[in-house]
Amino acid sequence: MKFLPYGHQQISDEDIEAVVRVLKSDYLTQGPAVESFETAFCGATGAPYAVCCCNGTAALHLAALAAGIVAGDVVIVPPVTFVASANCVRFTGAEVVFADIDRKTLTMSPQACEVQLQRLIEKGTPAKAVVTVDLAGHPCDMQAFGELKKKYHFIWIQDACHAVGGSWTDKSGRVWKIGEWPVPDFTVYSFHPVKHITCGEGGMITTHRPGYAGDLRSYRTHGITRDPGCFVSHDLGFAPDGKPNPWYYEMQELGYNYRLTDMQAALAESQLSRLPQFISRRRQIADYYRHHLKGIKFLTFPEVAVGAGHAYHLVIIELNFDRIGKSRAQVMNELKDRGIGTQVHYIPIPMMPYYAQSCCMAEVPESMDYYRRALSIPCYSGLTNADLSRVVSSIREVVE
Repeated sequence: MKFLPYGHQQISDEDIEAVVRVLKSDYLTQGPAVESFETAFCGATGAPYAVCCCNGTAALHLAALAAGIVAGDVVIVPPVTFVASANCVRFTGAEVVFADIDRKTLTMSPQACEVQLQRLIEKGTPAKAVVTVDLAGHPCDMQAFGELKKKYHFIWIQDACHAVGGSWTDKSGRVWKIGEWPVPDFTVYSFHPVKHITCGEGGMITTHRPGYAGDLRSYRTHGITRDPGCFVSHDLGFAPDGKPNPWYYEMQELGYNYRLTDMQAALAESQLSRLPQFISRRRQIADYYRHHLKGIKFLTFPEVAVGAGHAYHLVIIELNFDRIGKSRAQVMNELKDRGIGTQVHYIPIPMMPYYAQSCCMAEVPESMDYYRRALSIPCYSGLTNADLSRVVSSIREVVE
């Protein structure tokens, strides 16, 4: 019996050929495949600048660095997300505070965020930035956070690691791709194997500001520049005839080695060409589950907001385990015995020992209520309708 995990990559012969071409070329890292992938990603998302890096966590860290977040700053983050959404703030020495989720869509509540924004102003430490998360592929309330940004003047980092290929509709009816709208300062993506497109590990940051793009590239590569127009030391950087010395470079700030290899970039670009098909299939899968799991007692789905172009990195169901009469562990193990993989996305960050000292779970009741019921079920483009039927029948057997 084939095991169906909650997420899985889909690699084609074309993907393999793309990687082999790089292996036969002169460049294995930071060569033409990296620039080609960044250009293709701009085309896919509508963003003018894209900077790739080694993983999604590095992408979040780079965004925080380029945003100028430092020790003493405070940044607002939702509780229901992977720990990297908060850790990128702590990497800089800044503090994290949490704003609860909207219980319907599971993304950060704009109202809860504004409460935190006002509290921080009253304390004399206004928020330097807000990190929103497009959980499971559902875009956050883009319009509302755009209005909050205009009102409170924070830097907006949009964690779209679940939402590449997603979209949203503004009040005028215009549809925007995730990454296309210029209001977020940074939009961050991940290419882990369970994501829509993958290169094993990889990340991307898009921005509409050329200065931010330059900072991202600098921080990605040790804080080093080889651009003669940016040299600080004219005497060292230039020959007597005024031409730049061909060997010269400058480390102008403390950066990191967060580069992506050409092999990974080639794989990711090949996958990117099939992104519309991947998104379409994931939406079909979500629709199938909603239709065929309908009517099961004590099982519900999160809502999809009007105008939200859900990317369905995950399909999440919510189960009232108390009413079912089984613990979540029992349900997960019984499904595993039937070859169905499940997971929980996520344990709220304030429950983590590292963060528990600075946040009380009672401050994020919606997140805690969601966590008690959450279960992610298989969703990836390689699933067949026969696979989906097996998932549905297994859930019915275990839950009913």
